[in-house]
Amino acid sequence: MTVDSSVSCGRPWNRWPLARAVHENESMTSLVTRSLLSVGLAIGLAGAGACSPSASDGSIPEATPKGNGGDGTSGSGGTSGGPTAPGPATDAGPGGTTDASTAPVTYGFPAKWIDGTACGTDPTIQTWKYSEDTFILRQSLCTTFEGPFLYLFVGATKALLVDTGTGGVDLRGEVMKLLAGKAVQLVVAHSHSHGDHVGGDNAFKGQAATTVVGLQATGVKQFFGITGDGPAAFDLGGRIVDVLAIPGHQAAHVAYYDHETKLLLTGDTLYPGRLYIDDWDAYRTSVPRLVAFVDAQRPVSFVLGGHIEMPKTGADFAYGATQHPNEHALQLGDAELRELSAAVKAMGATPKREVHASFIISP
Repeated sequence: MTVDSSVSCGRPWNRWPLARAVHENESMTSLVTRSLLSVGLAIGLAGAGACSPSASDGSIPEATPKGNGGDGTSGSGGTSGGPTAPGPATDAGPGGTTDASTAPVTYGFPAKWIDGTACGTDPTIQTWKYSEDTFILRQSLCTTFEGPFLYLFVGATKALLVDTGTGGVDLRGEVMKLLAGKAVQLVVAHSHSHGDHVGGDNAFKGQAATTVVGLQATGVKQFFGITGDGPAAFDLGGRIVDVLAIPGHQAAHVAYYDHETKLLLTGDTLYPGRLYIDDWDAYRTSVPRLVAFVDAQRPVSFVLGGHIEMPKTGADFAYGATQHPNEHALQLGDAELRELSAAVKAMGATPKREVHASFIISP
């Protein structure tokens, strides 16, 4: 992290009494008095945690990488930071909070995901601790060109794993490391039923304290209690995850909203890459419904999808590419969701390929 030395606790140098007084030739008596007050204020703010370091661009401070492992650290070089707490929570939805003091400490995102450019040293699964009970896992592009992202939310009584990748790697071993010492029932669910999201299911089937959700739309809805077009609340024990059916990319597709972290998981409906669509009519209905779902008191910290298929600049990676140098960030936001909704609405009944900065509509 590069810190701007002209800024202290978010204040420019000329906003501090001592520096300003010198700059403005203030009298010495007044200068000393104001300086003592300034120092006292700075100490008080620091003691209250108000002066925690932040990057000059607003990003989370960088921390030293600790390698890949069950502690959730990255094996691919760097992190996006020491812990930071989200802003004041306004969510009053099911299981949501209205007090910022209850918001979890989060750790941002790694400076770099494993991207297929170091197959000799990268792990087959990169595990990242987003918060104390929230984990993001990426299956290596060295094992599959899909490079899928998987998500684990842990509550007091249940843990929810969303997607299992393509298989062929020890995903269950990684997940059980993360759940060590936690007496929870593991629920293995999916964003949707394509093979690159369900391929690791067999490793979890028949295991103790583990339930694997089915792959058909009707079974998924029954498991979570989804009726009609509305969401269902899934209780992990003191932690509510809302589940909403969003068919279009695939018939059994659902979105997940975690009230604790405000993360919205969109699977293959929205991610930085090519948005393939099986059923356009269903898709162009689902995306605006997802926006309405968010607008119903579900503020979004980040939108997280199932893949990255674009670089930060330039054309998308070729289909089947096993190396993704200079990848686009995984995390999108509310703005990209609304951008997608507007684009889908504008296309009407006639979809077309359309390239945006953070996604590509590819019907």
